[in-house]
Amino acid sequence: MTGSVLFTIVLTVLWFITGVRDLMGKDPLINLPFNQYNRDPEYRAFWQKKNGIWELANGITFGLSNVLIVFPEARTARTVVLVIMLIVDVIYVVAYESWEHSND
Repeated sequence: MTGSVLFTIVLTVLWFITGVRDLMGKDPLINLPFNQYNRDPEYRAFWQKKNGIWELANGITFGLSNVLIVFPEARTARTVVLVIMLIVDVIYVVAYESWEHSND
C-alpha cells in the first residue's frame, strides 16, 4: 500500500466521520471561540446540513477514486471524478463566501 492510497483512505474516513457528525448536529471537532456556530443556532443548523452533505460527497468521491486507482484502464475515469470533485468544491467555497458576505 503506497502512501497516497493510505492518505486517500484516511481522508475518506475523516470526511465520512465529519459529514455524519454534521448531519447529526454534533459540535464541530474544532471549536474555535470566534466561530459563529456558538452565536447563532439557526446559522449552525443551516451550515451543518450543507457541510455534512459536502463532506460526505467528498468522502464518496475520494473513496471512488481510491477504487479506480486499482484498475489501470480506469485512469481517465479517476481523473474525471477528481476534476468534478474539484469543480464542485470550488463552487461550494464560492457559494459559502458569497453567503457569508451577503450582508456586507
